[in-house]
This record gives sequence, structure tokens and C-alpha cells, in this order.
Amino acid sequence: MTAPYIQFKKRRELGEILSDTFAFVRSTYKQLFQALIRTSLIPFILVVLASVYYQYLSIDLLANSGTDIGLGLGGLLLASLLFYATAGATVFSFIRQYDLGQSTEVNLDLVVPEAKRKIASMIGLYLVTYVMLILGFMFFLIPGFYFLVPLALVIPLMVIRDTTVFGAVKQSFQLTSGYWWVTFGTIIVLVIVIAMMSFAFSVPALLYNIVKFILNSSEMTFAEAGRGDFIYLVLNALGTAASNLLSIVLLVALAFIYYDLDEEKNRTGLRQKIEELDR
Repeated sequence: MTAPYIQFKKRRELGEILSDTFAFVRSTYKQLFQALIRTSLIPFILVVLASVYYQYLSIDLLANSGTDIGLGLGGLLLASLLFYATAGATVFSFIRQYDLGQSTEVNLDLVVPEAKRKIASMIGLYLVTYVMLILGFMFFLIPGFYFLVPLALVIPLMVIRDTTVFGAVKQSFQLTSGYWWVTFGTIIVLVIVIAMMSFAFSVPALLYNIVKFILNSSEMTFAEAGRGDFIYLVLNALGTAASNLLSIVLLVALAFIYYDLDEEKNRTGLRQKIEELDR
């Protein structure tokens, strides 16, 4: 049975954003992950390996030099930047083609080249947003919080509207103007839901470490329980992989929030329906 088409250009309440996000992922995950494999597989593997390596170094800070830990953190940040840039470009290119085609069958031969074309711009966009957030929190705490909402939506906006980095930043502030609090609340709820799901995947590694510590408490500290343990590292890697995959769900949710605000302010979907009736 073919999954029903999900209309993006419409107003939604928080509950609808949540339900439609998971409905979209369920109905398109095969095509979506085929596209992600073609654009983000290597960055995904790198971010998982870098995360596990950094956590391995962090188990015992005294046993590892500051240089090693710094290099581990730097590698993790670089791998994360590459993964989220490629994943973001792919997810929002996929959604853009899904919306343009008005069909559940998305042409990946259009999605993948468009996503690859946007990767460099996406990396630049992430760097700009990071700098703005760091400066906002470092020197002006309240503006730092204010920047969170428009900068969360600048990522889908750049791909879906096919605009430049700085054009997307400008338009994101315009889009969220007057709707900051409701958008902030929606994003916080979504982040909490995704974080709880992500934590569930980290529980096996945590439980394994607790049991091993209890059985060997006379010989090691809790921090040492996971050091150099192959099973713990494998469980940790699986949890990290699942957590990064769940970030894809958050990206889809951000697209729904973008379309919700765009419909509220610009009536894009309504105008499209009127144009279709006039044909």
C-alpha cells in the first residue's frame, strides 16, 4: 500500500508537527536513506568513529595528554560539521523535491546532485551560525538565546528557498519575527523528545559499564570499567550511530517548522492552491 502524500505547505500545531514528522520519516525512509548513503555515508562513519575515540580518551582524563584530548575533540567537531552539512543538504533537498513533485516517489537523481551542490554552502552556513551563537553567548547572553531560533531555521531555509548563506540568515530573522516564542517552544519540545529517544540507545553501554563495575568494584573505578573494553566500545558505537541517525528526524521536524512559519507569514500553500484552481 502506497503511503499518502504529506502536504508541507500548511499551518500545523505542535502535535501535528510531531506526528507528521514521524509519519514522513516512516513513509519515505527507504528513499531518504538511499540518498543519505550516496552523500553522507563516509561522514557518518567518521563521526561515529571520532565520537567513540573521544569518549575513549575522556574515560580517563589523567591518563591522556591534553594534546591527545584536544586532537580527539577537534576531530569530532570536524567530522560532526561534515556529517551535519551533508545530511542537512540531503534531507532538505529531498524534502524540496518531494514538495515540488507533489508525490511520495522522489527522483533521487535530482536530489543527490542538488545536495552535493549545497554541501559547501551548508558548511559555510554552519560556521556562520556557530560564530554568531558563540559571540552572542560570550558577549551578549540574551542575544545568544535570541539567535537560537532563527539560526535553527536558517538551515532548511537556505536549501528549500535555494538562497545564499547570508541571504538565508537575513530571511530566517524575518521569518521568525513575531513568532519567536512559539517557535522556541516547539523546537525545545522536539529536542527533548529526540534527546530522550537518543538516550535510550545509550542505555545498553551504560548498563554494561555499571554491571562490570559492580562485579569488579574492588579492582577498578567506574571510569576504568569501560577503558579498553571491546564490548563497551561496540555498544557505545551503536548508541552513537543511533543518536546521529535520530538527528535526521530533527532535521525533518525543522523543515515542518519552516513550512509552518512560511505559511503563517506568506500564505505560500494557499497561493499555490489558488493558482492550481485558476489553471
